[in-house]
Amino acid sequence: MTASPTKDELAGAVADRRAWAVETLGDLVRCPTVLGQEECGQRRLADVFRSLRLEPRFEPIEAERIAHLPGFSPVEWDLDGKLNLVAVHDPGERAGRSLAFNGHIDVVSPEPVSLWSSPPFEPRLVHDEDEDETWMYGRGAADMKGGTVCYLWALAALRDLGLEPASTVICQSPVEEECTGNGTLALLAAGHTADACIIPEPFNETMLRRQLGVMWFQVRVLGRPTHVLGARRGTNAIEKSWVIIRALRELEVELNRPQNVPAGFADLEHPLNLNVGIIHGGDWASTVAGECVTRFRIGLFPDQGCGPMRALIEDRVRAAAFDDPWLREFPPRVEFIGFQAEGCECAIDNEFGETLRRTHESWRGEEPTELSATCTTDARFFSLYYNTPVTCYGPASRDIHGMDEKVSIDSMQRVTEVLADFTGRWCGLREMKT
Repeated sequence: MTASPTKDELAGAVADRRAWAVETLGDLVRCPTVLGQEECGQRRLADVFRSLRLEPRFEPIEAERIAHLPGFSPVEWDLDGKLNLVAVHDPGERAGRSLAFNGHIDVVSPEPVSLWSSPPFEPRLVHDEDEDETWMYGRGAADMKGGTVCYLWALAALRDLGLEPASTVICQSPVEEECTGNGTLALLAAGHTADACIIPEPFNETMLRRQLGVMWFQVRVLGRPTHVLGARRGTNAIEKSWVIIRALRELEVELNRPQNVPAGFADLEHPLNLNVGIIHGGDWASTVAGECVTRFRIGLFPDQGCGPMRALIEDRVRAAAFDDPWLREFPPRVEFIGFQAEGCECAIDNEFGETLRRTHESWRGEEPTELSATCTTDARFFSLYYNTPVTCYGPASRDIHGMDEKVSIDSMQRVTEVLADFTGRWCGLREMKT
């Protein structure tokens, strides 16, 4: 191994790469990598890997190889053939510990685009004079293409100093993070594991300590269709769905009562959120709706488990239906599709966590804040199923999953400084081979 660069040398190398990072992030934002359209972003990212002398490898998902594994989430679309991307820096003889960087390529829908101040897949750079902060707007700029650029920026800065990690670094770009996590599960099942992992999610330069689980489900309600001429002889499935929505809102209230909230989330006002995300009901404006399917998202605490939460949801729907004469005769059907993600604690009271803490402190002058996240990330796979120390550490963001999503370029630069330094401390450094 060789001596580490000074902080001034490292900061200078990072700063010199800023324009490259902005251009790279803009290129990735222009790829509309919503569910089912991720390949354009993976291929663009593969070009970036190549430019950094990281040989990319596309790894198609094979559903049958992961469907039996803990953490798998069932889907109604075709998983087979969806492309994960991975690139491995392998120094041969390893002098340090291995490290994985994981950054998902998929983004959520930008709809309705009419609410955006500019087209969501056209990156826009704005300097806020009041904050003295430069932001890039665009769907996925923050969640989480900005984080992916951060770790690549860090590796590029080391390279510009003539240095490279002295141990294995695995760059993972999974699909499906926003709906199942099956992409990361497939990568880990294929053997792309390391001694530790950092996921640079846009959590404002904090270290993830714990996160909720997330469950998606839908409730299918039947009605009695009829012409509106005799509407009162029919039963409207859309209106009957409100019985179920009200019952699940009551469950949400119960789950958030102080006595039901574990200590790690006790400081949060309302940690578990139920979201009514999608409603498909009826098929003709002049016909009483004969079916309504409502899709929900609900959070769960790390100690709850998916099985008990599924049973709780089914019991609550069953009880609500029993109190309604129509629904008692035609019981709603609960179906679990998409996220079946357990909550987890991140093991950061160890050498990995301490190294990242001390690295952040050396650059920022104080220890990083620890985050209890009311969402899920792919960190759970590393923590729960592959016994790998993991945390999220990424840049400042605003309005992820909302209109005018944006990421701070200045925060990205700060995160990159820490990630570059941490890589040297964790993996060791050596002179780059020509």
